[in-house]
Formats: sequence, C-alpha cells, structure tokens
Amino acid sequence: MSDIELGKFNYYSSSKMFHGSLMNIMGTRFDIIIIGESKTESESLWYNIEEELKRLNILLNRFDDLSEISRINSKAAELPVIVTDEMWQIIRDCESYHQLTLGLFDITLHDFKKIKFSERDKSVTFTDSNISIDFGGFGKGYALKKIKSILEENNVESAYADFGNSSILGIGNHPHGNAWKVTIENPYMPSHIVDELEIKDAALSISGNTPLYSGHIVIPENDSRINSHKMVSVLSDDPLDAEVLSTALMIANKQQKEQIKKNFNIQTIKEYIL
Repeated sequence: MSDIELGKFNYYSSSKMFHGSLMNIMGTRFDIIIIGESKTESESLWYNIEEELKRLNILLNRFDDLSEISRINSKAAELPVIVTDEMWQIIRDCESYHQLTLGLFDITLHDFKKIKFSERDKSVTFTDSNISIDFGGFGKGYALKKIKSILEENNVESAYADFGNSSILGIGNHPHGNAWKVTIENPYMPSHIVDELEIKDAALSISGNTPLYSGHIVIPENDSRINSHKMVSVLSDDPLDAEVLSTALMIANKQQKEQIKKNFNIQTIKEYIL
C-alpha cells in the first residue's frame, strides 16, 4: 500500500498566491499554485483537491490491495467482477481510447480484447489469467481533468497544477506573463533545454525515457519495450487526451501518428530525439 503523506501548503498574502504539495500520489509528487483567491478560498479548494487525489489514488492504484482496480485484477480471471459506476465508465473510456489510438493505448499492456464487459450488471471479466489492468498512462490525466473541473466550478482564473513535471494543467496565466511557461530539459543532459512551451487554459503531458526510468512503455502487439532516447509532448484542452496520446505517440510509427492525430483535437504535438 502506498505511503501518502499529509499535504503541505502556504498562502502568501502579499501576492494572493497559494502553493500546495502532496508527496507520493499517483506515483509521483503533486504541486498546485492558485493565484488571486483569498486564503480561505484557496485552502478550501486545496482540501477538496487533496481529498479527490487521495480518493483517485485508492481507486486506480493497482499496487494498493484495498483499491478497486486491485480487486478487479485479482478476481476477474476467475469470475465476473461487478464494478462501480465510475470504474465502469473509466474502463469503457479506455476502450474508446484503445480504438482511437489504433490499439496503441492499452491498459492491459497486452490485448484489450481480453477484457469482456457485461452491460447487464456492469461487470468485467478477463479471458486470460495473464491479463491485468494498469492505469499508469491514464491516471494523472484523469486526475487533472477532475482538478480542472473543481477549479472551473469555483471560478478560479489562474492556477498551475503539476504531477512530477510530466502532467501539467495551466489555467489562465502566470502573474507576470500571458501564460504559464514550462521548460523541458533533456534527462540525459540535465543542463540542456530542449524546449520551452506556453500553457494557457490547456494541459501538457510529456512521456519518454530517462536514465533511471527506461523501457516502461510497452508495444502491446509484441510486448516489446521502447528504450530509445526520445520524448513526446502533447498540448491539449483535455488533460486526459494529452496523457493518453503522449504515451501512444511514443509507440506509433509515422503512418499511425498521422491517423491518430485525425482522431483528436490537439493543440501541438512534438517529438524530441535526445
């Protein structure tokens, strides 16, 4: 079970800036900056966001024995598992993403078609005992989409949310600029900047390999792993689209990339050879 620490936060009255952080959530660190809200409003937003992140972490974390996805993974090869409404919608959305990315986005990492659905009782079954579900290329985007809704419902005009510098949401702009600027470093040459992007009312997802974390992206059709020194960044209005595509486009060949791009409304897609 993951060890989630209590969130930490500060409010800077002179600039009406709030900063909250949460460690070991969704497999990484989460930070958020909220601009222009009162101390009371900012803290209330933070408590709502922190609670939602912890809820989603339990829901989607396959390494947590108490999570719903862990229960599914442990039982679905033996018998149909009835899932919650939210999990049902998540897995069906993943099925749609699987189709829209030509099978490259696959939460089973092997063969999505081996998940069978029963509309009658909202249950799922695995037809192969070697199949399990991993939301690693989905969870942070899903969480950012939820956070975006919380911020919009509370009429927040400027905010910046960041999961480990790889999944980012920018609403409005930095107090001293027209957008939020994100610098992308070469993980193999940390002092080398490969790009600088501006985010305004959009989400950015970055996927790729690093010296300490390589080969984690799997090509479903043959179980091979991407080990090349490259990264892909995707900027989109939809945090979940960005998250899914940054992984799928790491795998896609040229022809697949062109087809996949037609299936989504994306601001920018960039590939970096490192």
